[in-house]
Amino acid sequence: MPLVVLRGGSRDGESTTVDDHVTRLYAASVAPGMVDIYEATDEVQHVRGNDEDAIVYAFVDQEPIDEMTHVHMPHTAGPGH
Repeated sequence: MPLVVLRGGSRDGESTTVDDHVTRLYAASVAPGMVDIYEATDEVQHVRGNDEDAIVYAFVDQEPIDEMTHVHMPHTAGPGH
């Protein structure tokens, strides 16, 4: 799972890991009811505390959550699941 760092938008500077095939990332925006959209670039950037460089995902757009047709929020199953 590659390390990525977000550039621009309301999540600027945040980092995470993604599956190898991911080229577009949707992140909750600080604007109510909106998501920030980030796309992979050819750039890499060092993220403090990590041995490998992160792939830069650049902010490209923002859209209302109600326009999203396939949003899957990760979750942890509760007790008994």
